[in-house]
Amino acid sequence: MDFDMQAAWLRRFSADAEANLKAFALRLKEAMPNQVDVHESKGLFAKAGKVTGVTVDLGEQKYKLEYDRGRLAASVAMVVRGITLSTKTMDPSEWFAKLTAETQKASAHAQALSQSLSAFMGS
Repeated sequence: MDFDMQAAWLRRFSADAEANLKAFALRLKEAMPNQVDVHESKGLFAKAGKVTGVTVDLGEQKYKLEYDRGRLAASVAMVVRGITLSTKTMDPSEWFAKLTAETQKASAHAQALSQSLSAFMGS
């Protein structure tokens, strides 16, 4: 996606950030169940929690997006062997762009591995 497309998408996302964050987090969780944590806050007597954020674990990088006091907050943490070495706060549009690029790389790698395995099994 180019910058204008990302900016337009973010404006649309921010218009109803709370509902969109929930939909986005649940879709990510469905696509990558072992790599995504959905953060919820629940009142004392509430039956269902309110989605407040999502974390995507992509190896040494953890992408975190939160909705706090009416604003989206985004960060990427560098994690090595379970220890967070650094955390960079960034604009949500930059966060979405980086996450998109990283998931595309991971998808391409998985697809190449799958093709290699299929070729091996077919021989």
